[in-house]
Amino acid sequence: MPAPLGDHVAADASLHLLADHLAEALAAGELSPCLVHVGVGDADGFDLGVLPLEGRHPTELLLGWTAPPEWHAVGMATSGWAYHVAERSSPDRRRHRVHVVSLLSRTGEHAHRTTADDPALAPLLGAELPVGEQVDLLRRVLTLPTDPPPVDASAYWSIQWLSELVSAGQPPTTAEAALDVHPAMRLLRHGVRGADADAEDVLAAFHRVLTWSRLRALAADDRFEVPDLLPADAAWLDDGAFARFVLNRCPPLHVLRARLAAHLPDDVAVAVLALLDRLEVPESAWPDALRPPAA
Repeated sequence: MPAPLGDHVAADASLHLLADHLAEALAAGELSPCLVHVGVGDADGFDLGVLPLEGRHPTELLLGWTAPPEWHAVGMATSGWAYHVAERSSPDRRRHRVHVVSLLSRTGEHAHRTTADDPALAPLLGAELPVGEQVDLLRRVLTLPTDPPPVDASAYWSIQWLSELVSAGQPPTTAEAALDVHPAMRLLRHGVRGADADAEDVLAAFHRVLTWSRLRALAADDRFEVPDLLPADAAWLDDGAFARFVLNRCPPLHVLRARLAAHLPDDVAVAVLALLDRLEVPESAWPDALRPPAA
């Protein structure tokens, strides 16, 4: 039976005080990385449960799990090495030791704290609430919806295409040969396209049909494989969480675009990028869409 609204308001307000306390304990070494849950308590306080991670990644424990109805909030307290998302693909990226506490309630209240061992980093940590896989999983544990997909699925298919092009042992020497590597060309080889159909039209149709929603349904039916994701877990995610989960395990789209010139003849690379532009595929995808503009 749901708790009265007043209890939820009090519990939500307490989340922020709890996040402060957990962040301080984590940074001081008094708390080990863990998952936490908060129950709506009574006049004497709220119920707090702690599950030590013991070296496990939070995703391993959260994915596919649903909190019991008496839990009002769930969260995590973790420590690790962080780097700027713009440096994700750089071997020289600068890492910083940080401690993160993120608590989320059924009402959508989000208490988040990030601290760093280096005090000079404090101004860089920002006050904005985080987005991404861990927040998505906390929301799904509470059966809350997540944000919509950050880009449409054309970004994913373009990543797959460019990955094939830059890793080919014998790079294609013509635009037509490069196009033949695109996943949609399987449709052509199975006679889906008419003899006079334009390849660009086929790719556009491919992108329209194989949306994140459709891909998630296929993954849930064990007909589309996603690394680290079981079919039942694909069904447990929603479309936005699924899109970010998939893109997090892909090479950065903007890096693949930049590498084309080094792997393909100039005219072929130009033709490939021009086709992506005509198909309105973004230049970057999650999480690279968060890159700051160049100075």
